[in-house]
Amino acid sequence: MSTTTAHPKRTSITHRREKSVPHEVKETLDAVVTENQDGERCLNNYILKEVIGQGAFGTVILAYDKNTKMKYAIKEFSKSRLRRKDKANYFRRPRRGGLRGRGGVPGSSATNHTSDPLYLIRSEVAVLKKLNHVNVVKLYEVLDDPNNDSLYMVFEMCENGVLMDVNINKKSTSFPEDKMRLYFREMILGFEYLHSNEIVHRDIKPDNLLLSKDGVLKIVDFGVSEIFVKGNDKLKKSAGSPAFMAPELCVARHGEISGQAADIWSMGVTLYCLAFGCLPFEKDNMLDLYESIRKDDFEIPENTDPDLVDLFHRILEKDPEKRITMPELRVHPWVTEKGTDQLITTEENCTDMVTDITDEDLKSAIKTISMGAAIAVIVAGNKWRRISKSHHMSSEDLDKFKAMGIADEKRGSKENNKENNEENNEKNNEKNNEKNNEENNEENNEE
Repeated sequence: MSTTTAHPKRTSITHRREKSVPHEVKETLDAVVTENQDGERCLNNYILKEVIGQGAFGTVILAYDKNTKMKYAIKEFSKSRLRRKDKANYFRRPRRGGLRGRGGVPGSSATNHTSDPLYLIRSEVAVLKKLNHVNVVKLYEVLDDPNNDSLYMVFEMCENGVLMDVNINKKSTSFPEDKMRLYFREMILGFEYLHSNEIVHRDIKPDNLLLSKDGVLKIVDFGVSEIFVKGNDKLKKSAGSPAFMAPELCVARHGEISGQAADIWSMGVTLYCLAFGCLPFEKDNMLDLYESIRKDDFEIPENTDPDLVDLFHRILEKDPEKRITMPELRVHPWVTEKGTDQLITTEENCTDMVTDITDEDLKSAIKTISMGAAIAVIVAGNKWRRISKSHHMSSEDLDKFKAMGIADEKRGSKENNKENNEENNEKNNEKNNEKNNEENNEENNEE
């Protein structure tokens, strides 16, 4: 994973799927962060270098394995931020028709969300541990630092960076047609594999398509992905980047929509960026952008290949029922150069099918300190606050709290109360801001 754009040379657009060798994802439960003699942070055997990107819930850092000298991309998450975010999201989360909770994992319930604050990341890890495809980024290790606020995911390094840098009102260099076709074919194979495994990505864009050292396209960032029940890919919640969202998602209370059809629209917007170096729909205001996606036609230069023009009209079809499907997409004349260069079969592409992601997969995705111990600390912390506020505390209670690392002799109850009040105010402000923003967005969309 990286953020530097590069266009490595690839000599062929022929794809062949070698059977992948399943890899084990290492789980490290007692990670320790130290500092070496050069002042660099070290996470167990990894030397953490510069920040190379930002994810939905964390920072992406370039790292080296001290033993093998291999490069990795390590995603660092704040567990406290995940707890706050997931708690706020849970109470706004609608029931989803065919989807099995966030990430489609079974057992999505209030119990899961309140007792397992890392549920969002557990789901992403469980998904990535099961996937095994050349065009999907590999997860190698998950590390939990039980003494600090960080959780780490170690990914393969994609040294050639993002497929393309694209921003509203910013023109980028378009790709030659053969290069564009090569990467789009790899997108088809990667997303066909995901869809065949009942996974919709929901945030397809050039930023989430990276290139390996050898120039192979890798799909990354499954932070908002969903797993659906086979035969029912309907979802109710919008997610993803606005400029790449399908028209059916650009309305308030849009009801159930096809996750696969929405992914295919986003693939079309990405292809448009590669072809013309800009977005098909560009507005400075979010509401204007949504309206443009729903109502406006996109422009195509006159000298564009007729087969590519046809593909754009079919993939950027505003009606999801009429939009091109994955089986139709893989045999389209532009994709196959009029049938002279067929993709490998769906059966060959989806050889390494994953098994269903179960409750057990979720529980074992990231093994951390026992929840009982965590709850004991929380209960003790609450008791500490109550007693410290009253200014009445026995020496026996004080010794107990010190042993649990909750009480500090040098900090008076007044300081603790102040810190707690500031923390509560921050959380309340964050919750109110999120609620107000959501209500305003819904009202504006309806208008």
